Amino acid sequence: MIKFFRNIRKTMMAEGKTSKYFKYAIGEIVLVVIGILIALQINNWNEQRKDNIKEMQIVKSLYNEFLENSKYTEERMEELAMFIEGSGKLLLTYCTEKHTDISADSLLTLVYQTFFGSPTYAPKVSTFNRIINNEEFNLIQHDSLKTLLNQYQSILDFTYITNGSILDFEQDFWEYAEDKFGGISFGKKSDLSIHEDLFANIPTTILSFNPDDIVSDISFENKLTKHLLWYGYTMNRLTELQQHNKRIRSYIDKNYKF
Repeated sequence: MIKFFRNIRKTMMAEGKTSKYFKYAIGEIVLVVIGILIALQINNWNEQRKDNIKEMQIVKSLYNEFLENSKYTEERMEELAMFIEGSGKLLLTYCTEKHTDISADSLLTLVYQTFFGSPTYAPKVSTFNRIINNEEFNLIQHDSLKTLLNQYQSILDFTYITNGSILDFEQDFWEYAEDKFGGISFGKKSDLSIHEDLFANIPTTILSFNPDDIVSDISFENKLTKHLLWYGYTMNRLTELQQHNKRIRSYIDKNYKF
């Protein structure tokens, strides 16, 4: 093809058709430029197509992880509600109404279930963390989805902080419990859900405590109230996280077709 055009140019120059030669040369340049632009456009289309495929894969992975976390969060919320509405409020009732018909063992069980049975929130966020902190995030073309994901990150971080505070309260109450209930008694009770054989060979302590003394202790009531309040804060964070999770999945359902 190049040889063909070269021959045409030589013929025009040999025949002295200079003006026609320049017109032809300009036309040839235009064709070359157009060819280059078409090639660039095709290359851009191919790159965009590859990016679109990657974006779909990223969003689909995110969607599946959010769907799994929605189920996980719902389970944690149900467990947390059980602690708040069950053993926690029952203990608070004993404190405020000063019941005397609770046994030492029953009180010990309620205390352990309330203060040390709270579910730790640990969702699967490997895909989310990889994408939100990686250049893959820029492949997402919908700015609204990017905003939703960044907002989710903030809510998730706050949820971790709230849940972590409960763990701190547990450590604080453990020291109180050892002093009020005795290390062996409380150790045996906590062992029921941790290591069954840890305290198996340790004899029951001869020390005892009066349930009335515990439920009448202002320090115990304050620790219980604070613990239940933070349970409530955690429930609020989980509820907010769950609602935002749903918003993200709804947006993906509306704007992406897998």
